[in-house]
Amino acid sequence: MHDVSIVIPTRNRVQDLTLCIESIARQTELEDVSIELLIVDDGDIEASKLDYFRKVLDGMPDAELKYYRKTRPGVWLSRYEALELVDGEILLTFDDDAELDDPLYIRRMLDTYASDPAIVGVGGIAKGLSSSRSGKLLGRLTCQMSASPGRLSASTLAGSLLLWGETEQTFETDFFHGCNMSFKRSALQDMKPYPWMTSYAVADDIYMCHLASRYGKLVINPEMKITHHESPSSRDKAGRVARATAVNHYYLLNLRKASVKNYAALLWTLSYLTVKFTLKRNFNAVNGYVSGILFVLNPRKNKYSEYMLD
Repeated sequence: MHDVSIVIPTRNRVQDLTLCIESIARQTELEDVSIELLIVDDGDIEASKLDYFRKVLDGMPDAELKYYRKTRPGVWLSRYEALELVDGEILLTFDDDAELDDPLYIRRMLDTYASDPAIVGVGGIAKGLSSSRSGKLLGRLTCQMSASPGRLSASTLAGSLLLWGETEQTFETDFFHGCNMSFKRSALQDMKPYPWMTSYAVADDIYMCHLASRYGKLVINPEMKITHHESPSSRDKAGRVARATAVNHYYLLNLRKASVKNYAALLWTLSYLTVKFTLKRNFNAVNGYVSGILFVLNPRKNKYSEYMLD
């Protein structure tokens, strides 16, 4: 039994993954903490590289590396399947292009949990998050942001995380930034292999937060900072990502038992994004958003009704 299970989903980004694991190995004040690190791989990592990762982690007081090669692709399935493969009381997950600059990141996370037994999730902040006054106004007008750093927008988008760089104290939140988030493993017992999340798992972090929040509080500790390198995605995938944004947020509204005004807000947000990417001449994205809008207007209701929560 481990105190912390670190899960890193990855796919053919070995250089990013190496930086991530090397930064984890530099964590300090963990003499009393047992850690397992699970790489959940949708790609291919050479055995010699895994040997290197094990050697890097040898410098930690009590840490072991585990490796799992998946057969079904998708980040949501990586997170879902990982729950059956780890045993830590706390599940800490990073994107493979996240780098921990603060050597006390994990210690701060553990201390935050210890400060309040009602806390079931703790998230950190990626450096560089900010927005101008006009950007904040536009974000609120297009339902991509809320006025509070810890609240989702009316359409359940997480643009409010751009306010996190202005915070200094730990605060309650509806959502985490998926590149670095943690939960008590018991709070994720309602996770399911949602079939609409098998490709581009847009908003997977918000789904996890929604499920975990049933069991306690979620908080952001702004002292827990990372660098998120945000490896670029290819332009030809923009259409599929755009459509997944619509579909996944639609089903998220279903799970949250949202009101009609929230669905209207989602349509408003998607319409704005359609115009935005038309002006950018990214027509792959435009086609994806248009397809997503049509889905929300005619979502083939009850197709996945067996997965809706009570």
